[in-house]
Amino acid sequence: MDAIVNLIKEGSFEFDKDGVKLIAMDPSQISMLVFNLPSSAFSKYDISEKAKLGINVEEFSKIMGRMRAKERMILKYDGSNKLDVIFIAEKNRRSFKIPIIDVTPGPSKALQIEYNTYVKMKGGVFKDILKDVALISPHVLLVADVNRFKVEATGDNSGVEIDYQGDVEVKSDSVVHGLFSRDYLDDIIKGADDDGEVTIYLGAPTQTDRRPKPLKVEYMVGPASFTYFLAPRIETD
Repeated sequence: MDAIVNLIKEGSFEFDKDGVKLIAMDPSQISMLVFNLPSSAFSKYDISEKAKLGINVEEFSKIMGRMRAKERMILKYDGSNKLDVIFIAEKNRRSFKIPIIDVTPGPSKALQIEYNTYVKMKGGVFKDILKDVALISPHVLLVADVNRFKVEATGDNSGVEIDYQGDVEVKSDSVVHGLFSRDYLDDIIKGADDDGEVTIYLGAPTQTDRRPKPLKVEYMVGPASFTYFLAPRIETD
């Protein structure tokens, strides 16, 4: 849940035969999350009809944090205004109830954007990059070139430049760059496994669309997939 609650405070979770899905914007409308957990991730998954449940993610996360080692978790919804969260161990059973809330309708589908540039690295590598940037600036410039990835940040009287030609996989036919909020990137990457792969997509304006493209970040946590879109910071004179 950490990978969700860092940005999303409440959301409408969709349950269907394929699994659980959430598409939501953060309160500032700067970032979008697309979360998918397939039905195969559950030891038993039984759903009679498609349902959308508005859930306070912060409250749900706190309850999930109470799950103990060797416990099994059951999510049960009977059509009422509560979601049952049940933890079962060998000799005990704990049941929590979470209210189903009305959630402001969000996007119905993920952004459909074509990217020609991506950078792949370990989650821990990107987290370390952001720790360096945190010493300098609240914003970070990401630059991808052919077989090269560079990160820059500038403060009032200081700066940092991090140049990677190893430890990362880069696909880019030209120089592509974007300026983004470090705080949002911290929240996005916080849920990624340090040894797990993170893919960062950068896009440049085209002749048919001159608008700056959002950053796209993808990673897996177990069977769950997380895709984030983050709007770039637009510098004005």
